[in-house]
Amino acid sequence: MKTKQKPNILFVFSDQHRKHSLGCYGNNQLISPNFDNFANDGLKFNNCIANSPVCVPMRGSILTSMFAWNHRAMTNDLPIDPNSRSIANVLNENNYHTGYIGKWHLGGVPRDKAIPRGERLGFKEWKVANCNHTYDKGYYFDENDVRHEMNDFESIEQTDMALDFIRRNSVNESPWGLVLSWGPPHAPFNAVPQEYLDKYNPDKITLRDNVPPDNILLSKRSPTLTDKDIRKEYHAYYALITLLDEQFGRLLAELDKLGIRDDTIVVYTSDHGDMLGSNAMCKKQLPHTESIAVPLLVSWKGKTFVGTSDELISLNDLAVSLTDLAGVSWGAETDGDNLSEIFTNSIAKGPSERIIYDFVPCHQATDRGGKEWVGLKTRDMTYAKEVNDKNGVLFKDIDDPFQMHNLWNNRKYQQEKDLLCFRLDNILAQHNYKFRSWQQTVVEDGYLEKWNESQLCFDREPLNV
Repeated sequence: MKTKQKPNILFVFSDQHRKHSLGCYGNNQLISPNFDNFANDGLKFNNCIANSPVCVPMRGSILTSMFAWNHRAMTNDLPIDPNSRSIANVLNENNYHTGYIGKWHLGGVPRDKAIPRGERLGFKEWKVANCNHTYDKGYYFDENDVRHEMNDFESIEQTDMALDFIRRNSVNESPWGLVLSWGPPHAPFNAVPQEYLDKYNPDKITLRDNVPPDNILLSKRSPTLTDKDIRKEYHAYYALITLLDEQFGRLLAELDKLGIRDDTIVVYTSDHGDMLGSNAMCKKQLPHTESIAVPLLVSWKGKTFVGTSDELISLNDLAVSLTDLAGVSWGAETDGDNLSEIFTNSIAKGPSERIIYDFVPCHQATDRGGKEWVGLKTRDMTYAKEVNDKNGVLFKDIDDPFQMHNLWNNRKYQQEKDLLCFRLDNILAQHNYKFRSWQQTVVEDGYLEKWNESQLCFDREPLNV
């Protein structure tokens, strides 16, 4: 097949898949041969960070390389600013044919709404559900806002559509850019196909070292979870990852069959992780490693180096870095850094820190009494503070990978904590953001109407001011 002037881009990301739950990242319990082989033949990043570890703000940043306060999808179910410049806009301007398949979650409420053409951030082909987690009853809206019901498990049928997109568009002279967004392994776990559950024995699953035997805090509105409950969640979580692994293998096989693997940048990552009982907590919106550390696997044969990178990169950096890797200029300033050199040069250096934040806690975070926080992740440490600067976390990750020892009040580390605080404050000032209470953020930054609309949609209390 004739080599195109610029590479195709296949960007695949899942929802709530933490780095620690893949074989290629050292978890030998996972059945993930396709992800693992892809990692062995390509580039694996050990330090990819979800800046804002919750679906909506991070998804907006993945597509725009903008921080949430600039793309406006500040927390779950707040809509993205449709005028935000996205990877699709950039690729369209450079003669790419673009498409988006799968979960969107950037359209506000209700979650089952169709996304109007002018709010799709430039993507041309469109097979999308705003947000659906009933995976055995999937659906999507097409380019003309026509709703289609799915007959197969959602991720399988989405992969079918991705294969069709690749086949049709690979015969054209112009390159293509496809985003495929799977909903699993995000909970709920009531629709996991039995054939994948049968691949694991929950009684033999080894939990992470920082999962206590019981009293896991899910939320203040529900009972605490026991060891048995957490094993059940691990069981389904692993089964869903194995299902996704099979779908990823189908995509790679098709690229090989069409003879376009060498002409395609392939990426796999996720929008954030899941605590799954670590440090007695569940879900996300936390600065802990299980919440912010995600897989990042990349391959463009002959261009990206083969091996492992320990350099820091965040999801906020991905879009602008990938377009530059493809030889396409973003054409405007972004909040993310262009880190394309660390994809091609094994001795290139990345940044010293990445910002992490949850400025407007919502849903599960609210239920467990979570506060707004902001922090920094470095190669060796995790630092995050609440709005009053009195409470926070400080973990020396290099010595305490399971983050079981919070050094926040340890005077021995006061100097390091002060330095991280200083660096963080400088970054916030550089990006013109003032850290405040979440209520002030909602009101002062103009989110109140959309916030209350979202709250009422989920039978939650609106913010009265």
